[in-house]
Amino acid sequence: MRHITFAFIIIYSSFSLANQEKSGNELIQWLSDLSRHGIDISSDHWLASVESQSDNRTQEIVQLYSNYLDRGRLDKRYFQPGWTIPNQSELPGTPSALPPIEDIQPSIPEYQYLVDALNDLQSWRGLAYQIFPNNLVLSEGDKHPAVSSLNAWLLSLDLAKGLPDNTYSQQHKDVLSSIQQEYNLIPDGRLGPMTRQVLLLITNQRIRMLKANLERIRWLPKKLPYPRVWVDIAGFMTSYKSSPQRTFYFKTIVGSPKKQTPVLKSNIENITVNPIWKVPHSIASTSLLQQQQKHSGFLAREGFRVYQSWDPKSPEIPIDSVDWNNLSEQSFSFRLEQQPGELNRLGQFKLGFRNNYSVYLHDTDKPELFNGSNLSLSFGCARVDNIETLIETIALDQGLMPVLNNYRQSETPQKIHLNKKIPIYIVYFTAWPDKTGRVRFRDDIYQLDNELISWF
Repeated sequence: MRHITFAFIIIYSSFSLANQEKSGNELIQWLSDLSRHGIDISSDHWLASVESQSDNRTQEIVQLYSNYLDRGRLDKRYFQPGWTIPNQSELPGTPSALPPIEDIQPSIPEYQYLVDALNDLQSWRGLAYQIFPNNLVLSEGDKHPAVSSLNAWLLSLDLAKGLPDNTYSQQHKDVLSSIQQEYNLIPDGRLGPMTRQVLLLITNQRIRMLKANLERIRWLPKKLPYPRVWVDIAGFMTSYKSSPQRTFYFKTIVGSPKKQTPVLKSNIENITVNPIWKVPHSIASTSLLQQQQKHSGFLAREGFRVYQSWDPKSPEIPIDSVDWNNLSEQSFSFRLEQQPGELNRLGQFKLGFRNNYSVYLHDTDKPELFNGSNLSLSFGCARVDNIETLIETIALDQGLMPVLNNYRQSETPQKIHLNKKIPIYIVYFTAWPDKTGRVRFRDDIYQLDNELISWF
């Protein structure tokens, strides 16, 4: 009987060890897949995944990294304090053992584009020395299989597209000369070891940017509603997404670095036709006051009215009754309102939504600004190019075109309340896919990446 018991113990122990080994291998694979999403696994957790013989310890690791994938690893209150968009978790209190990663990750399609871009660049980082060895130097006219690889690498880095295959061309030289000049190399336009090292440096920078922006996506709700308006600050673009298959895009001017457009989530409630611009005190007491002092009669010519104070019941006073030249930013107490018309800074339309920053989406009296190289020049609101098309599309979707057409003929302010509020997200991403799915890397116009990227 003792032999049978002993044999049973040996068989049970072997079965138990085999199960533990299988469980450990599954956990290792699960954690490895998370690394593809830009979530780095700590050395302690790698060690625990190999050595742990405790289901509780395994569950702790799964719970921790499931939360990271679902809601983000970093506290946005510290790494980007201006981020106020709430996220909602759909995870149960304790996820099942090794839940499928695709069930936890954000479901918006842009997320997967960034994941694919991250893994593409990580592959280039590993292959660069093999494809572009030290003894390889490419000059104009050279034919070499590495040229096609270089084209693909530059495309992944968002540095060039459409370069000739197989033959190293003047176009290649122009691209690399620009990169060499930026990184203080001799701008000869040739691909050699030093230029390869610069491309690897840029690759590492891009990888960190992608990880940072994947983290930002995890700060968003897991799913986003349709319809929605999406204001992409660093991409200078507003989009109206009424369904996964129907999206309209509009070039957008956003706040300057000193007057940043805030990151927020709200609901568009109304359309204003022929809006009055109620000038924020910070603008009225500085730039507009300076214009009036430099050019007498400026406020009258631009269609402004002056009110005694910011009290809504304060009376209007004649513009010429104020001694503008003796006012300063500190002593300025008036309220300025620009009336509808061709010179109105808000143009003909405004989309209103509640927020703590007094910002909104609006038209402009200077559409030529959309053709400029600098699109971060507003006082915080978003100026939308061709906003009339955006408003017509929204009005059409909500059966409000007759009302809009009627009000459009008026010269006085008219407000149209939407039948259904439209969620609006104003966001900041420095890496984001374009309409074709190609991930583009943007300038960090507000310098919001520095602390976030430093963590990765």
